[in-house]
Amino acid sequence: MIAEDEAAELLHHNNMEAIMAYEIEEGQVSVFVNDKDGNEKRPDYTGKGLFNGQEFQISLWKTTSKNGLDYMSGKIQKPYNGGSSSYSDVSASMDDVPF
Repeated sequence: MIAEDEAAELLHHNNMEAIMAYEIEEGQVSVFVNDKDGNEKRPDYTGKGLFNGQEFQISLWKTTSKNGLDYMSGKIQKPYNGGSSSYSDVSASMDDVPF
């Protein structure tokens, strides 16, 4: 019998493999339950999408309005690249230079 921590880690690993193996198609998004790992500020759901050939990351939080209505709020942004920068991320052109 495996410990509860080991079971949770195995489940997380299997979920991540399924997410990584999934290939998104143009014009579609996929969102999965996020493992918050004890940090309540992390999104409840994360995923990715593809639009006009550009991949993007989706983060969603379960929220309740002042009127008591449950809804999802979120962000759409460029995929996280581990904090490294690369020249391919630069979108400025020579026309954008102010001099």
